[in-house]
Amino acid sequence: MKGINKRNTLNFNKEIFFGEIGALIGTPSISYLVSLFTSAVKYISFAAVVGGLMGQAVFWMYMRIYDKKVDKNMSVKGLAEDIIYFTPVAFLIAILVYYPTLFFASEYLLNDQYKVVWAVISSQILAFSFFLILINIYRYFLAKYYGKVL
Repeated sequence: MKGINKRNTLNFNKEIFFGEIGALIGTPSISYLVSLFTSAVKYISFAAVVGGLMGQAVFWMYMRIYDKKVDKNMSVKGLAEDIIYFTPVAFLIAILVYYPTLFFASEYLLNDQYKVVWAVISSQILAFSFFLILINIYRYFLAKYYGKVL
């Protein structure tokens, strides 16, 4: 397929994994912080979503810029175009699949008496697996039908 190669596929997934590292830092940190003030499961689960979103966005953006600079392909226009193609679909997948999975799985595990950090990390691994599969399917079809490689 035109444009998709091993290097840019590796970079694309590395950026997403790096974003998930940010989410892995943000999700349990914010959840734990909230759990110090309340034992309400719905607030702790909501904090998991907020913490994950903040950490993921910051770490993904950093790695995307880094990869573009290493490839000597960094331009504000190119980065903006990548964000325009990536962000709405990533956000949609996150809203429809990732965060509901994170919320309901963590709520389930918390109600089953799992500790906060382990419940949200386990839920996050499941949610991220779904996200990674779906975003790579989108990337494939975007390249195949529109010639745009993320």
